Amino acid sequence: MANLPRYAIIDDGSVFHVTWQCHNKDWILQTDWAKQLYYDLLLKFKDRYLIQIYSYTFMSNHPHMTGRCQDKKLFSDFFRVVNSMFAKTYNKIVGRRGQVVMDRFKSPRIETDVDLLKVMQYIDLNPKRASMVVHPEDYKWSSYRYYAFGEADDLITPAPSYLALGNSPKERQSVYRDLITEILNNDWHQKKYYSSIPFIGNPDWVIKQTQKLKSVIALKKTIHLDSSLGASD
Repeated sequence: MANLPRYAIIDDGSVFHVTWQCHNKDWILQTDWAKQLYYDLLLKFKDRYLIQIYSYTFMSNHPHMTGRCQDKKLFSDFFRVVNSMFAKTYNKIVGRRGQVVMDRFKSPRIETDVDLLKVMQYIDLNPKRASMVVHPEDYKWSSYRYYAFGEADDLITPAPSYLALGNSPKERQSVYRDLITEILNNDWHQKKYYSSIPFIGNPDWVIKQTQKLKSVIALKKTIHLDSSLGASD
């Protein structure tokens, strides 16, 4: 999905799932200080670029984030600035040169609050699937403890899908814990494809959006071909 035109996937007001791999899949995010650095940059710039972060999980060689953007251009600018500053600062601290973030970040668009909740739960369970912890509550670098226990987290804007789980913080936290427990008791180990597809939602909606995306790509190729032919005349 990395080479697909982002302007044809993300729109103004879109809910997103963003992830990217460290260069060569190196363990650049392995240390707490590197994760804290990335967290601080997201926190520093999110309001300036009109971004809301609903949830996150920072793994050792890649992060996951869900959220909403108000402006699709500012959305791209936000991650370009954050990732660029992260790379520059990280390289300066460890005395290295070269690329830190591998290629362009992926940004599947999420259709509904129900789909958003599924993605949030999936990324909360990433550390469990990677055998880093026994339970997501044991992992520091995710939003799970914010949603499950009400632990303070300045980066997070409460997701609408979470707010719909109950009428009080305690009720919502209890329901969220129960949802995670249900997955742990059943299919926590199953791999979903929430990072490798451009659209996450109802199958009919996904088909419709994918067809639009293919039309944009085809038109872009036609324009490029016409431009190439014109240049050679």
